[in-house]
Amino acid sequence: MKTILLLRHAKASHAGSAEKDIDRILTKVGRTDACQVGSFLKQVESIPAYIQCSPAERARQTIRHIVEVADIDKQLVNWCDDLYYGGARDYFGVIHSAPEETDQIMVVGHNPLLEETVSLLCNGEGAYLARMPQGGLVCIEHPAIEWNQIKPGTARFRWMVTPDLLRKFNY
Repeated sequence: MKTILLLRHAKASHAGSAEKDIDRILTKVGRTDACQVGSFLKQVESIPAYIQCSPAERARQTIRHIVEVADIDKQLVNWCDDLYYGGARDYFGVIHSAPEETDQIMVVGHNPLLEETVSLLCNGEGAYLARMPQGGLVCIEHPAIEWNQIKPGTARFRWMVTPDLLRKFNY
């Protein structure tokens, strides 16, 4: 069984007129939300063995907080430009290129690409399956033996958590 954790970066500041989108940083709420996601992953023992993250600063900050709180080896984090500049098919490429010896990976990126990826994995094409707020985390499972066996419309939506939900349960 292969498990894919898809995480949208936590709440970020809006780009100022002189600021590039890729340089946007997390807000105080975003930093707290990222820590809550890390705490949740640690408590439910859902620690990825491989992480691909967008190079955008808000995504980098999100995964740094998660790694710290969840006690994840930071050497597992890789940076992938396609998660910022690419499309949903590029997100599939990232999934297909995961190391075969791993069964659980995390992909940290942006909307609408994450929502498109969830829909592609579970539905093939069509309407979005999940609306992912900033800091939202979706878990998808697939019975594949190898990552490249995962095709559109063949995965199962397992669960989703949001920062609002984590706050309600005091993570």
